[in-house]
Amino acid sequence: MYPPESEEGNIEYKLLVKDIDLDHFAGQMRRRILEGGGEAIYLIGVSDDGKPLGIGDEELNQALEAVRRAAERIGAVVYLVRIGEGIRGKIAEVLIRNRAGEDKPPPTVYVVAIGNVDAGKSTLIGVLVSGNLDDGRGRARAYAARYKHEVLTGRTSAVSTRLLGFRGYDIVNAELPDPLDEASVFLNSDKTILLIDVGGHEGYLRTSLRGILGTAPDYAMLVVAANSGVQRMTKEHLGIAVAMSIPVFVVITRIDITPNDVLERTLNDVMALLKMPGVSKLPYLVRNEADVAVAAKVMPNGRVAPIFLVSNVTGQGLELLRRFLSLIPKRIVVPNTGKPLLYISEIYLVRGVGLVVGGLLEGGELHVGQRMYMGPYADGSWKQVRIKSIHINKVSVATARPGQYITVAVDGVDEVAKGMVILPEPAGSVTRLIADVIVLRHPTAIRPGFTGVVHLRTIRTPATITWIDKGALMLGDMGRIELKLAKPWYIVEGDRFIFRNGPTRVLGKVAQVF
Repeated sequence: MYPPESEEGNIEYKLLVKDIDLDHFAGQMRRRILEGGGEAIYLIGVSDDGKPLGIGDEELNQALEAVRRAAERIGAVVYLVRIGEGIRGKIAEVLIRNRAGEDKPPPTVYVVAIGNVDAGKSTLIGVLVSGNLDDGRGRARAYAARYKHEVLTGRTSAVSTRLLGFRGYDIVNAELPDPLDEASVFLNSDKTILLIDVGGHEGYLRTSLRGILGTAPDYAMLVVAANSGVQRMTKEHLGIAVAMSIPVFVVITRIDITPNDVLERTLNDVMALLKMPGVSKLPYLVRNEADVAVAAKVMPNGRVAPIFLVSNVTGQGLELLRRFLSLIPKRIVVPNTGKPLLYISEIYLVRGVGLVVGGLLEGGELHVGQRMYMGPYADGSWKQVRIKSIHINKVSVATARPGQYITVAVDGVDEVAKGMVILPEPAGSVTRLIADVIVLRHPTAIRPGFTGVVHLRTIRTPATITWIDKGALMLGDMGRIELKLAKPWYIVEGDRFIFRNGPTRVLGKVAQVF
C-alpha cells in the first residue's frame, strides 16, 4: 500500500493508461519532472488512493508504451525500475529523466561521504568515479585526492568533490578517456551525483564541518571499515548528519579481507548505532535489486538507513550501490524566489581570469553580466561586483539556477573570505544572535563567557556566549542563548549551526539576529 497520490512532487500514479490524450499526458509528465528537479517516478497499476491493484500483461505493455511515447515527446528517457505483483495483476515502477544534453542540465544529487579516518571513503569514491577496482593498496584513492600530500599520506585533509554521471544505470565516467573530466560527465549524463569527500581525522573536523554544512547535501554516505568497525569519529560524523536532518545510508567496506565473525560483529554494531536514541533509524540491509528499489524510494524521508556491504578490491556489492545511487531522488529542490543567494565555499585566483568563487546557488537565477553585492566585510560594508562568467562542472553557462553548485568569476573586488555571500543588494550584517540550542556533548557546565567556534553553512567564526536563559547548560540540556560573533556575517533566522570548542558540541537554530 502506497500513500495517497499528491498533486505536488514528482511521483505519479496511473492505474490504467488507455485512450489518453498524449499531449495532456506529456504536459503532466513535464510538470512532474520539473517538480523533481529533472526526474519523475510513475507507478503503473496503482490507484490514486495508493492501492497496488495491478493490471494485466497486455494493459501493462500498453501503459509502458504510452509512457515512452509521452517521454519522447518532451525529450525525456524512460527506465524500467521494477515489475512487481499487485492485488489482481502487475505493477510497474518507471523512472523518467530529461535526456542528456547541454540545454537540459541533469538533476544533481549531493552526497557527502562521512566516517572515521581510514574507513575507505576516498577509495570508494575513486572506484565509483573511475570504474576501476582498487589494488588493495589505495590506488583508487588517487582519483578522489585533491592535493599531492593526500595521495602520499592516504589521508584526506580538505573538502574535495567528484562528479559521478549516470545514463540510466550505466556510469558515464567509465566511458570517457578521463573519468574526472567534469564537463564531459555533465554533458553526457541524464543524472549526476556530486560526491563530497571530507576528512575523517579528528584534526580536520572543522574542515569536515564546512563540507557537511556548506554544501547542503541531500544525503550522507557513512563509510565504515568492516575490519575496524565503528570508531569515535564514525559516531561523531553520524551525530552531525542526524543533527542537521540529513538522511544517512551506510557502506561497509573491506568485506573481502574481513573474517565472517568480525564482519558480523561490525554489522551488528552499525545496526545498534543506528537504533540508538537520538539517531532512531531503521537499518535495512540491501541484498538484491529489489531491496535497492525499496531503499531508494524510502531514502528521502530519512527514517530508514540502507546498509551496503562492498569490496573495493573484488567489486562485490558495488553494482547494488551504483544502482542505488542512480535511483535516489534529489531531496532538496531549491525554490526560485527571484533573489539569488550564494554562500562562498571556495576561492580561487585564476591566471588571466582573476578572482573566482564557488558555492551553492540558492533562491534565484544568476546571469553573466549581472551586478551583485558581496559581503559583509569586517566593517559591515558590502561591495558591488559584476558577474564575468559562470561555470557548472567546468561547463560555461550564461545562467545558473537555484540548487546548482557553481563557480563564478567576479570583477570589482580583490578581497574575499569563505562564508561571505553574494546578493542582489546589500543586506544587514549580523554580529549578535539569539538561538535555541541543545548540548550534544560537554564535560561540565556551559556558562556565559564560554567561547567557541560557530559553524553555519560555509561560515566559521569565533563566538562568545553572553547570555543563557537558564544561567547554565549541561549535557542534554535545551535552552536559549545569545552569541556574540567576532565579526559581521550574513545570517538569517531559521539557520542551523554547530557551536564547538574542543570536545564541546552544541546544536543551535537561529531565532533572532541583530
